[in-house]
Amino acid sequence: MDSTPIIIDCDPGSDDALAIILAIKAGMDVKAICSVTGNGRIDTTTRNACNILSLCDRSDIPVYRGSVAALNQEVPETVDAFGDDGLGGYADSIASDKTEESVPAVDFLVDYVIAHPGEVTLFAIGPCTNVALAIRRSERFAPSLKRLIIMGGAKSTGNMSPVAEYNFWADPLAAHEVLQAGIRDVTMVGLDVTNRIALDCEHREIIRMTGTPISRFVYDITREGLEDNWRTRRKAVSPLHDVLTVAYYLNPCILDVRPAYIDVVTEGIARGQSIVDLDGHWNEGRCNAKYAAAVNVQDFFDLFLSTVFGV
Repeated sequence: MDSTPIIIDCDPGSDDALAIILAIKAGMDVKAICSVTGNGRIDTTTRNACNILSLCDRSDIPVYRGSVAALNQEVPETVDAFGDDGLGGYADSIASDKTEESVPAVDFLVDYVIAHPGEVTLFAIGPCTNVALAIRRSERFAPSLKRLIIMGGAKSTGNMSPVAEYNFWADPLAAHEVLQAGIRDVTMVGLDVTNRIALDCEHREIIRMTGTPISRFVYDITREGLEDNWRTRRKAVSPLHDVLTVAYYLNPCILDVRPAYIDVVTEGIARGQSIVDLDGHWNEGRCNAKYAAAVNVQDFFDLFLSTVFGV
């Protein structure tokens, strides 16, 4: 079992829920969940995080409430593809007594990472606001991280504009500051690969037929995303974006990653666009991250289905 301490900073959210579930089912050493506004307001994402952990019989994992607003103090528009409750209308089906911690997420992040230098892998699978604030709070935070895996951005597509992915679009300044912070090991897992692993009807039906509380929950919460994709794009698939970060951590061969210099446009018509300079060609060979360029879809589903559902 991997003993690397893991923190998941997220905005649950159906795809965040799947990332949390996969991490727990795989036996990863999840030390905490931090919430942020994104797939819902902060009350919603924090409550969802607590209840997802309870569903997984891991109420011992603490949840820390994170940022209400982006770095510019504006509350970002929330995602509606997963329903008003972020979980496709099924948040109440996993309601529990678990509550959040009294310590704010940014305080926890700074204190824990600095107390464990070079040890912590941080997943940032919502807007990067909490991570950016932690970087601002202490100059020791960024160099103390072992690894950062981000779900955000894209090289060639967008879902909030022709060029911008939601997590970067919701707080582009935060994404920019995180990528420019000098963290030693950063991977950007964006829409170029996450769109490829969208849950189709066949795999969704396999999940339903396993007949466990978690499989029923996953089947239910992915319905709204599937129906939204059908209404808007005539594609019968449900988004799974965030879970790919955890799958990649568990099996790096799932993604083909390339060194790149990555930055984010912070304002204007291209707000939230990630600029991916492969091999640092336009930056004198300097690279600040790894870019996920391709995904082995079959390997992803083999890992996801076997680890979470035993099939």
